[in-house]
Amino acid sequence: MDWILNNLGTIIVAAVLAAAVGLIVFNFIRKKKKGQSTCGCGCADCPMKNKCH
Repeated sequence: MDWILNNLGTIIVAAVLAAAVGLIVFNFIRKKKKGQSTCGCGCADCPMKNKCH
């Protein structure tokens, strides 16, 4: 119990960062399933447009 209390700040920060990364990955997967671009821009001017889809 003392270890948890001594490292509570680190545990909270790690949990918040893990949640943020999880939400980003979830958003990428959801956009990919919908057929949307995951890079945040359109594909018309992208040099990799033939590689993504």
